[in-house]
Amino acid sequence: MATILVHISLLAYAAGAAAFLTWLVKPDARWVRSGRLLLLAGLALHVGAFLAPADTNLATIGLGAGNWKGGQLFSLLAAITVAGYLILDWRYDLPVAGAFVAPFTVAVMVPAHLVPSTARAIAPQLYHSIALRIHVGAAAVGTGILALAFGLALLYLASEKQMKTKRPGRLFARLPSLDLIDKAGYRLAVWGFVFLSLAIATGSLASHEATGHALPFAPKQGFAILAWALFASLIQARLVAGWRGRRVAFLVITGFVLIIGTYVGLLTAPALHVAGTV
Repeated sequence: MATILVHISLLAYAAGAAAFLTWLVKPDARWVRSGRLLLLAGLALHVGAFLAPADTNLATIGLGAGNWKGGQLFSLLAAITVAGYLILDWRYDLPVAGAFVAPFTVAVMVPAHLVPSTARAIAPQLYHSIALRIHVGAAAVGTGILALAFGLALLYLASEKQMKTKRPGRLFARLPSLDLIDKAGYRLAVWGFVFLSLAIATGSLASHEATGHALPFAPKQGFAILAWALFASLIQARLVAGWRGRRVAFLVITGFVLIIGTYVGLLTAPALHVAGTV
C-alpha cells in the first residue's frame, strides 16, 4: 500500500511540475491553481505513505530498525520541501517558485523510490536513540528549508538580471519584487540554520552513543560544519553589516551546495553508524 501511495504522489508531483512550467510559457491562472492542487494532493498521498504499514518494496520511515535506507531520507526531504513551498506560497504568493520546487521534488523522489537503494547498518546502540530520531528529522527539515532558500536565491539573481537588461523577458513579469524575494529567502536561511544546528548537535550525541566519540570527522561532517559556519556568517553579516541582495543570494547558494555535499557523503559511505546527513 505504501509503495502505491508513493508512486501516485510522484505522479502528482510530476503533473504539478508540468502545470507550473506550462504557466511560465502560457500565463493562465488556471495552471497555477492546478499546480498547487496537484502538489497538495501529492503531499497528502506522500504523508499517507509514511503512515501506511510497510510492505516488501518500501521500508518504513521508522528509525528503530536495524537497517536504514538512504532513500527514506530523500523521500522525507521531498515531502518537507513541498510542504514548505505550499506554506511559503500561501504566505507570499510565489507561484514562480513552484516552477523550481516541483521539478526539484521529482528529481529527489525518482532516485529515492525508483532506484533500488542499499540498506546501511546502524549501530545496535542507536536502535532506540531519541537523539538519532531528532537528528534525522532536523536534518531533513533543515535541508528542505534551505532548498527553498536556494530556489529563492536563484530567483533573486534571475530577477536582478532581468531588471538590468533593456528587454526583460516573460519571466520578469511573473517574478515578485526583489525586496520580497530577499526577505523571504533570508528568513528561510535563518530557520534552516536553526535546524542545521539542531541536526549537528543531535548527530554529535548519537555518534557519542554509538562510538563514544562526540563527532568523528568525515567528509560529510566537514561539509555540514562548513555550511553551518557559512550560514552563521550570513546571519551575522545581515544583522551587523546589513548585507542584502546579491551577496546574500550567493552565500545561500554556496551554503546549500555544501549541504548537498553531506548527502553525497551519505550515499558514498560504505557503512552508516549515524543515520543522517550531518
